[in-house]
Amino acid sequence: MSRKLEILETARKLFNETNTQTATTNHIAKAMGISPGNLHYHYRNREEIIFKLYIQLREEMSLAVDELPRSIKELNEHEKLLIEIQWKYRFFFRELLFLFSRDKTLEKQYIEDNLAHRGRIKIVMQNLISNGELEIPNDEALEYLVDSILMSWQFYTSYMYTLGRTLDINHIDEVITNTSNAMKQFKNK
Repeated sequence: MSRKLEILETARKLFNETNTQTATTNHIAKAMGISPGNLHYHYRNREEIIFKLYIQLREEMSLAVDELPRSIKELNEHEKLLIEIQWKYRFFFRELLFLFSRDKTLEKQYIEDNLAHRGRIKIVMQNLISNGELEIPNDEALEYLVDSILMSWQFYTSYMYTLGRTLDINHIDEVITNTSNAMKQFKNK
């Protein structure tokens, strides 16, 4: 593993254990056993590290349109993979809005990517309609379902924290239950 990737991996672990404010570049360097100067040779600051971690997250989560699930079974399998990725980068979802306040470039990129992600969710729902697994009565209901699924995935981690629940790997898959329940009303019998 290259030094740059090692820095990102160490930062991701520290951010997940604490948060992006507690884990400074000095903490990251110390955890790696390198000098802060060595770390700054590779990354200017914590925001650059966070942005690079976001790019990794995006690459791991995104599917091309032709790879999108075409059945509920495929969707369930895809969601299991997404759970693992979301857990791996849980700091990001926990601190999403705060991170935007510190980095407008990240915010702009995320919004652009999120709109594309929303479009992919809509395509998946349309695939499920096309193959007869869902029956959605109109475009308004489809838009509602897409937004419900996106919100569940995007803000589930923060939501659990606002309820005082510590999220762990054994409970994060509850988000799949939420999305399944949102789709249940539209399932073909």
